[in-house]
Amino acid sequence: MLKYYPKIQLVSLYIIFLSFGTFTNANLISYNSEYEIELGKSDEVRLPGKTYVDSASGQLFIDWINVCDNSWVSNQRMMTRFINSFGVGTVSEINYSINENSVSPEMDFVLEIKENSELQKRVLGNAKINENLIIEFPESEMPNIKFSNDIIFPHKLLDEITKNINKKKPGMMVRKVYEGTIPEKFFNISIFFTDEFSKEKKIPKEITNNFRKIKMSYYQDNESTPIFEQTIKLNEQGLASYFKYDYPEYSLVLKLKKVKTVKLDCN
Repeated sequence: MLKYYPKIQLVSLYIIFLSFGTFTNANLISYNSEYEIELGKSDEVRLPGKTYVDSASGQLFIDWINVCDNSWVSNQRMMTRFINSFGVGTVSEINYSINENSVSPEMDFVLEIKENSELQKRVLGNAKINENLIIEFPESEMPNIKFSNDIIFPHKLLDEITKNINKKKPGMMVRKVYEGTIPEKFFNISIFFTDEFSKEKKIPKEITNNFRKIKMSYYQDNESTPIFEQTIKLNEQGLASYFKYDYPEYSLVLKLKKVKTVKLDCN
């Protein structure tokens, strides 16, 4: 049976700076959100004997929580039911959590992948940047990994990209990102800000209802062809109202269903 593990890319919004200061964007909010998943439209001509995705449905849950300015914690759960062109169904579940330090370039993460309720993969990791980016995998026989120090982490990148949301001509950026969803790899990401803005229905009044369309291409291992492409509608507070993932075999569309802000008592 073909396996379909769509990439959780929440906040895959990446701009890189070589310095690693504290997060300074006061606009970023803590929130809980839920998205509906559906199969994207495709004009691809189907070849006889090849397996395709006929339908996809499910939910994505994303939390981003500012833990009293000490760290940003995110928990993401993506549950998707795929049915292929032979009528065979598969339920994929991906759980991904990170705790990214707000003061120093360090991140803990947990990745868990299930198929039809059976555990396929579970990885715990710690990534830290000094002279190099070092990733360690406690509770695993995986060897430590070393990359160059010009790579940063998800929330630092989200923080930086939102600072460009309202600029007239932010242009295009090409950046390196490590997030742990493919533990052995980092991404080279091309980011393009379009001029298109939109508003959504039923957005809470404390959330800015102005979302900019951004397009991104994800590359690995110096390849010239992206492994997938993403379109996202993002506001200045770091909330996405829409995701579209374009894979070689199919596309997924994720639309915001509900969102609420979160406030912690840090006294």
